[in-house]
Order: sequence, then structure tokens, then C-alpha cells
Amino acid sequence: MNNPNKNCVCTAIEHIHDLQDAVQKPLISCYSNLLTVPSLGDTIPFILFTKDGSLVKAFGNVGDDCFHTFFFRVEHIHDCCVTLRLLLPLDKIGHFVQFQDDDDVCRVDELIRTNNCIEVDLSCFCGIQCLSPRLLRGTNMSLLYTCY
Repeated sequence: MNNPNKNCVCTAIEHIHDLQDAVQKPLISCYSNLLTVPSLGDTIPFILFTKDGSLVKAFGNVGDDCFHTFFFRVEHIHDCCVTLRLLLPLDKIGHFVQFQDDDDVCRVDELIRTNNCIEVDLSCFCGIQCLSPRLLRGTNMSLLYTCY
């Protein structure tokens, strides 16, 4: 894990993945109660930034109720290649947030897991911003969702 060729985004994603795994597979130690707070669930949502500072966008349900999102959950990582689950952004009244510009990110009040995933090379990104796990609807629902 201490590979000097890895960028900081890859390192951050690895840490997020480790924390999510720790919640899904509880540790037997004096620290286990710190990682299993039921109200926080098992997801640390985040957004990624490209080298020019743009938000990374992905599309889900293409062809049927298509949406796009800037919000992700890490599912798997191997050598800075990662499977990211798309998180559906909702506003305060439960409507999908249509992004006209980057400022619309601030209108997001809740995130919902989808079955849509993408594979990305983390060396293409320059920034990551972790968000509150409280944005996710539901807790410990990882077994209900399969990527396709």
C-alpha cells in the first residue's frame, strides 16, 4: 500500500474502502465499536475532481430513466483501478437533482445507492472530497445491491 507511484486520490480511496470493509466485517478489538455506529451505515460518499478542477460525472440507467451523478461509493479497488457505485442525488423533498451547473451539488440532501457501477483509473483524477455518511438513505444495505 505504500507505493510511491500512487497519487493521493488512490490512497484516499484505499482508506475509504478499508473503513467501509471494517464496518461490513466487524473487527474483534477494542476499536470495533468506533466503526459500527448504526446511524452512519457502511458508506462514505465522495466526489472526484479532474486535473482541470471539473467534477467527475457518470451516467446510470442509460436508455431507461437515465440520470447522471457526481456522487460515488467505492466497491472494489486494485492497483488504483476502482469500481465505483453511482449514488442517486435527491433534494430535500425527495426529487432527483438535475444538475445544470456544479453549484447544484449544494442542493443534494440525500443519496441513494443504485445498481450502476463504473470502472475507473484513479491516476486520472487530482482531487477527492469525502462527504458525510449521513447523506445515504438506509444503513448496511450493501448486500441488497449488485453492480451491473
